[in-house]
Amino acid sequence: MKSAILEPRASVALDDYIVDCAWSPDSRSLAAAGGAGRIFLVEKVPQGLVSRTLGEHMLGALAVAWSPKAASFASSGQDGTLVFWDAASGSAAKHLRPGTAWTGHLAWRPDGELLAAATGKSLGLWTRDGECVQRVEHASSIAALAWDKPGRDLAAAINGGVTVHRVEPPRFTAREYKWPAAALTAAFSPNGRVLASGMQDGSVHFWYLATGRNAQMRGYAGRVQLTAWSANSRYLATSAGAEIVVWDFGGKGPEGSHARQLTGHTDRIDCIAFHPTGPWLASAGRDWRVSLWLPGKADRALDAHLANAAVTVLRWSPDGRELAVAERSGRVTIYALVEMG
Repeated sequence: MKSAILEPRASVALDDYIVDCAWSPDSRSLAAAGGAGRIFLVEKVPQGLVSRTLGEHMLGALAVAWSPKAASFASSGQDGTLVFWDAASGSAAKHLRPGTAWTGHLAWRPDGELLAAATGKSLGLWTRDGECVQRVEHASSIAALAWDKPGRDLAAAINGGVTVHRVEPPRFTAREYKWPAAALTAAFSPNGRVLASGMQDGSVHFWYLATGRNAQMRGYAGRVQLTAWSANSRYLATSAGAEIVVWDFGGKGPEGSHARQLTGHTDRIDCIAFHPTGPWLASAGRDWRVSLWLPGKADRALDAHLANAAVTVLRWSPDGRELAVAERSGRVTIYALVEMG
């Protein structure tokens, strides 16, 4: 069994409740969004971590997303603005107002050329220079956004299923994967074969993209707000409470197997994150516990740490060496992944 532990390396206290954070492509910096509105830049230095406040969204920030190919990131907030930041100078390169509603979800295309932004029912595509190249209206508010690995398809979770947009200018086409409930998440498997979604009605749906076939798994105690794929597309981790339910897409697939349940948390899990290249899964939530798992090999946590407050965000660094843990209290801690044996 490939074992590992998480080793705390550095932490910094930010003066805000952290609602989102994103790593820079070189794994040296973090952008963080505060619930009261502040946008922070956290940087690794030999002495640990240092932070500075770059600006503020009035009424509260909602999301932050770092471009995969540049020293720049975007943030959005309840003031209705979308801001493009230059991380090198710490200045706002452009302020935009995509619509009258909040922009609650941001997702960069893997090549870093386009930013998808969900503003209420509206989906906008923006260049790195802040120009809107496409806008699409949906029947209901968008709950989540996700690009596939090649960056051709963009999924939007809405009430009634998931709409997938084929982004190939100048034509933009869409196909719908319908279900009579609100979709809360959208997640493409890295191999591009399956689209998964957690639902308001306590089910998980996955559509086989080659055929459009819809399969579902039920039995969750509440709405499924967390879904995450392993790097090799073998496992889909889901959660609707204090347990993680893992579906195995190897062999006969999830329809021909029983789900694995990972137990150890004592309160609701609010974030799960698979390692970008390896088999490890991190989880955390309202019990302050940060856990490291090896789905498919062990049902007990490989390692666990107690944070200083409820954990709101988990993010693996792009190089896979570190895990950023953000707390309700405003503290951000960096853990190193240490492989054993």
